[in-house]
Amino acid sequence: MTDAGRQALVDYGVSLVVDLRSGYDDDGLPSHLPVDVLKAPMDPRPVEAAWNWPSMREAYLALADHYRGALAQALTALGQAEPPAAIHCAGGRDRTGIACGMAQWLAGVEPGAIAADHALSDESWAPYNAEWLADAQDEEELERRRRVSVPAGRTLVDVLEEIERREGIRNLLVGAGAEEAALDRLVARLRGEA
Repeated sequence: MTDAGRQALVDYGVSLVVDLRSGYDDDGLPSHLPVDVLKAPMDPRPVEAAWNWPSMREAYLALADHYRGALAQALTALGQAEPPAAIHCAGGRDRTGIACGMAQWLAGVEPGAIAADHALSDESWAPYNAEWLADAQDEEELERRRRVSVPAGRTLVDVLEEIERREGIRNLLVGAGAEEAALDRLVARLRGEA
């Protein structure tokens, strides 16, 4: 991040950045920013379905289950922060997509709008796919990367619907330590009520 980028965070008034990256993908963004940073790492490597990526659906369900505590921490922090606040991972689609999708779901955003919002991440990341695929060390890694780079479509919505059916997104988050009042504030902000 450039000095101008750091200043833009301050000028925009960002009070908090939630960082979902873990040690293996922690390159590029400095660890010290001119705003508060909360680390809530979601490392996909120890979660077989999230790393081997048999499908996006399986990967997302595994991440949401394994890292429910990190998601609860992240959404609580976003609800407690003075707006605006930001959340990110390495690419902004998968871990960030799950967290943002959960927040949108709680706020009552229509599933089609959640899917359309999530699709913007595929558009943003698309220019980098060819280089990322070319950097694969072997055929097995290339195939994994091809599976990862398949556009999301409605997969995030399908995952959110599955979590809601199984236990409820709010129940998952609160059961993992999310503060209900912070979730309520986050929902009110997303609805434009606060």
